[in-house]
Amino acid sequence: MFIHNIHQISTLLQSLPGTFVGVGMTAFSRILPASFLTSYHIVALHKTGDLPLLRKKAHVFCLEEETENPNLTPGQNSEGLLMHPRTRRFLDGISRPKYFFLYQDYPELRSAAEANGWILLANPPQLRQTVGKRKFFKKMAAALGLHQAPGGIYPIAVIHDKGYEAWRRSLGPAFVVQLPEIEQGGGRGTFFVRSREDYRQLQGRLAENRWRDTPLESISVHRFLDGIPASMVVCVTRHGTLVSALQRQLLDLPYGRGFAEDGVFCGHAWGVSPGSEAVRKSAFEQACRIGDFLGTLGYKGILGIDFIVQEQRGAACPIEINPRLTGALPMLSLRHLESGIVPLEAFHILEFLGLSYQIDRDALNRQYAEPVRGSHLLLFRSPIVEEKGIVPLRAGLYEYEPVNGGYRFLKETLEYPDIQSENQFILSDGPRLTADKTLHGQDSHSRLCRLLFSYPIMDMKGALSPQALLAAEWVGGKDMKGDAL
Repeated sequence: MFIHNIHQISTLLQSLPGTFVGVGMTAFSRILPASFLTSYHIVALHKTGDLPLLRKKAHVFCLEEETENPNLTPGQNSEGLLMHPRTRRFLDGISRPKYFFLYQDYPELRSAAEANGWILLANPPQLRQTVGKRKFFKKMAAALGLHQAPGGIYPIAVIHDKGYEAWRRSLGPAFVVQLPEIEQGGGRGTFFVRSREDYRQLQGRLAENRWRDTPLESISVHRFLDGIPASMVVCVTRHGTLVSALQRQLLDLPYGRGFAEDGVFCGHAWGVSPGSEAVRKSAFEQACRIGDFLGTLGYKGILGIDFIVQEQRGAACPIEINPRLTGALPMLSLRHLESGIVPLEAFHILEFLGLSYQIDRDALNRQYAEPVRGSHLLLFRSPIVEEKGIVPLRAGLYEYEPVNGGYRFLKETLEYPDIQSENQFILSDGPRLTADKTLHGQDSHSRLCRLLFSYPIMDMKGALSPQALLAAEWVGGKDMKGDAL
């Protein structure tokens, strides 16, 4: 079948026996396939305020709703979620074969899949772990002739043995330190060093060669590149690499507080180009080289590529790859669907199913290159958590009220077209209604919810819109106080 639109993919997938199951920490993160699969199930860990709205689109099993003590639910990954007895009981009740749409695969999950006849729509753990390592990225970047930031990967002892001035002489006054053994994304294990004092403090933090309860063996140190943080979503297919437009990443926004690390991922803004045509061409060509190369290793489907856009050079410098579903999803694909463009996740699913299909790769990439408009902001749990563990925010559409300087709830919806002005936003992907205080105390990146906007909330100069900042601070303030909205 030659794929022109999402309806053809829907027809192709509906002909298969069995059940498609999205697996995520929140149900919203896996909602996209509900747009083209009529019988789609989601298995989610966290109990969130938007579940009633999401259940209008898909069947949702939420483990935190099913357990008497939500704080005893498994770790924050698909393996622990799917291995829980109550989840297994739910899965036993749906038809076989079962196809699992995952953030990423894990070794123990792969073993369980083989024992239960599950079909995992994700790359094998060994391949994912190999291509996700920083050493692999540096070697690949050199082999493919990609733009690279000066620096290297060293034994962890170097952070204690080498002083700031030595790094300054080779890399300049500002550099980035990353911890390769910290595999979670979003800025975890990343530090910006701009002074001797920054470096001294970092040495103290890493004095025991551990971070986030993880033993450290190495350290990545590279020059800090001045420029605009951006990213692309890539899908590796048998017909070649599909590439999204270059999208503006939102990092270290002012409403975020209490982070021990830098480069904290806070969302995306679509519709404000992060570079000239020369920059976009540079990023596209390098993304295709990366995707095509990974394809020769057996990699399939989606990955993310992070860039620093340097407009004066007319180039985009790739700084890392994330071999899994990315933080731009599902928002980017929901926007694509509204524009009549087949979302990248659909081709991701087709690749892992091995179904026969044909595409015009160049035509699709021209569609993906067309700008979409909108933004999403990630909000994080407040350091102050109510004893009762519940913050009764409501998912849906809000509008600014100039009289009281706050927002009023308009209606229950998660649909982008319902946002009619820049004074409105949708609260989605939450809020979390169960507080795991042990986990929250360990991870400052624990998320509360996501805010959706109809316009790009960051301008060409990197300034966040006043409306978006006010919305983020207002919702975050409600979380701290435990107020009902």
